[in-house]
Amino acid sequence: MSSKEVGIEDARKTLGDLANEVRYTGASVILTRNGKPVARIAPLEPPMAVTVGTRVTVPEYSVPEDWARKGEIIEATDEAVVVELDDGHKQELPRDEVKAV
Repeated sequence: MSSKEVGIEDARKTLGDLANEVRYTGASVILTRNGKPVARIAPLEPPMAVTVGTRVTVPEYSVPEDWARKGEIIEATDEAVVVELDDGHKQELPRDEVKAV
């Protein structure tokens, strides 16, 4: 996997985005201070394959109580996915809230 370098000041402003990038791409981010590498943000596990057709579970809090909790991704962007649940309902969720099954 490749790495990109980000200054610490920029990383402070975009830490959430950097964490998502690391999680979903598997690439690491090198943090620099004054242009010199000082730390690395790296994934804890292999990147989760979140693509159309992936079977996923959704968190309980993200859908009404009587809806199914499992389904299939029918649309995916860098930020969100649309899941068609097993009971036919559709729900848009942030990518990091669904778990592949």
